[in-house]
Amino acid sequence: MIESIRCPNCGAIAERHHLSYLAQVKTQCEACDYLLVMCTRSGHVLESYAPGLPSEPRPIQPISARITPFAQTHSNNSRKDVAALTI
Repeated sequence: MIESIRCPNCGAIAERHHLSYLAQVKTQCEACDYLLVMCTRSGHVLESYAPGLPSEPRPIQPISARITPFAQTHSNNSRKDVAALTI
């Protein structure tokens, strides 16, 4: 039996082949070359290949930071180098 599904890797239409005579389920996608072969008896993965998908490069946003000193609440505080970082 052949079933049409969405590819778990890229979302395109893929095929899932139920091979009962081999006790296997084979999922394959022509769009991204995804492959997964599993044993239906044990659930073990027999063969798999899932290529990475290319992503669109995003422009790098600069991080702005402001350092402000904490207000000193205790007069016996010996640390003078404590500050807050706000991003």
